Amino acid sequence: MKRILYTFSACATLIVAVSCNKEEKLKAEQLQQELEQLQNGDLPGVPASSAKAVPADQQFFFTFDKSRYGVDAGATVSVPYTLQEAATVTVAVKEGWSAVVKASSPTGGTIEVTAPDPASPAELVAMAATEDGLQAAVILPLMVRDPYTDATRTTVGALAYYCLDTRLATDYHFQKLAECGMNMITIEEVNNWETQLTLAEKYGIKGVLFVNGSAGDYYRGNPARLEQTIAKAKTYPALAGYQICDEPSTEDIAQIKYEKDAIESLDPNPGHPVYVNLHPSSASKSSLGVEDYFEYVETFVSECNLQLITFDQYPVYQGYIDPTWSRSLAAVRESALRHGIPFWAFACSCREWNRVDPTLETLRLQCNTNLAYGAQVNQFFVYRSTSGTDLAPLQTWEYNPDGTRRWDVAKYTAAYDVLKAYCTEMHNLGYVFAGGDVKCVRKTHILDAWVENLNVKDLPSQIAGLNTSLEAIVSFVENNGNEYMVVVNSLWNYIQRVVIDLNEVVYLIDHNGQFTELQPGQFQFTLGGGDMLVFKYR
Repeated sequence: MKRILYTFSACATLIVAVSCNKEEKLKAEQLQQELEQLQNGDLPGVPASSAKAVPADQQFFFTFDKSRYGVDAGATVSVPYTLQEAATVTVAVKEGWSAVVKASSPTGGTIEVTAPDPASPAELVAMAATEDGLQAAVILPLMVRDPYTDATRTTVGALAYYCLDTRLATDYHFQKLAECGMNMITIEEVNNWETQLTLAEKYGIKGVLFVNGSAGDYYRGNPARLEQTIAKAKTYPALAGYQICDEPSTEDIAQIKYEKDAIESLDPNPGHPVYVNLHPSSASKSSLGVEDYFEYVETFVSECNLQLITFDQYPVYQGYIDPTWSRSLAAVRESALRHGIPFWAFACSCREWNRVDPTLETLRLQCNTNLAYGAQVNQFFVYRSTSGTDLAPLQTWEYNPDGTRRWDVAKYTAAYDVLKAYCTEMHNLGYVFAGGDVKCVRKTHILDAWVENLNVKDLPSQIAGLNTSLEAIVSFVENNGNEYMVVVNSLWNYIQRVVIDLNEVVYLIDHNGQFTELQPGQFQFTLGGGDMLVFKYR
């Protein structure tokens, strides 16, 4: 009886989205190796000589859809298949999995695979038999997908700066914060900070408590009051830290170190770091207190023993982008890497002075660039309107007909919707950036004193070439064993073309955090203002 091997095309792996441990990952990798060995060699019930003797034009193909599948524990996924010749398909699974073949025609249908709960790696054997006796069997590993590749499991830090005043610290406004995608806030109000931390915990939000600014006036010169506040604040699960200074000079270091040490003696919890927000590199030398911005950042980090670095810069102006922005990012990233600490960065989410109004494109540019450099928190200035801003997500004042201000307003503006739209994108890609390690940052189509231009030697072996029609940032990120290449459009008001050449299969990750498999070859993409492309190559 003549036997012919049915072979899989391109994708013969089912990816299942459930949590796993190291042993399960090793088992999944072993299953993948077994699959490759079987596909390249002999299969059960198929003599090696007959399988190898079949001419290419007589082989039949057992083809599965090339999409990437994901299913939670206890859920079901349908895997389409097609055959070049009419055949009956049967399946067998182990480890508590189940599978049902649903043929829609003699040459096609789906295999519905259901994962147990909890689930561990296993394998599915798919078999095909024709009426004239042709048979085949192919193994599909039922692999456990790492939770960091499930966009619903990890979020990036999103901090609403100047968040809610006393009269707006209500369930409704905290719910609006959570719906917007904010998972961190600043608390400047000294009269109701306990209420805000209580509501923050209810809605899964962390709060940075101000002990500077107007709050600093309240605490300054009254150590007993500060001690009493911190003794209470440190017991709240929603506390994320204490802000003590905004845009200081190096001349202020002695005082800042004194205040920081005092707070840390009252609350030594490393989960409650002291937050000192630094100047951008566009600040004057007199403001910095030193000649060089790299020296400025490094001086604060080393002398004050900072546990995180944060700085503010709002680079998108009418008609141009602040050229000092890349210097700020380079200096902060360099110091963060040297000391092994995270850094946070800002984005302008309101109308302020001669900067452009917040749009999805301007937020993408600022925040995606921050992420590409390795920022772990994007901070949005401001969330509620203040005396120097307008068109904030939450508008809390407006002008009366006589030109005076009316301060009893509490309405959500178009900026809120823009911020919510961006945060949805950002959190969907949280598993790429949250806790990730940016190994390398490069640029294209521009000479930058602070960042090297992309060279072909920077690309991983899976990617043969990358070209952009305009300026772009290219970042290489490692996260939990996965490796990604991120391409960010460096212009907020221009669409550009990106061409990528692949040597091997690479996955493109969209704004929803979903994967599309790209086969070896050349692909062209259109990249909107400030937008980014994320490729997973390992």
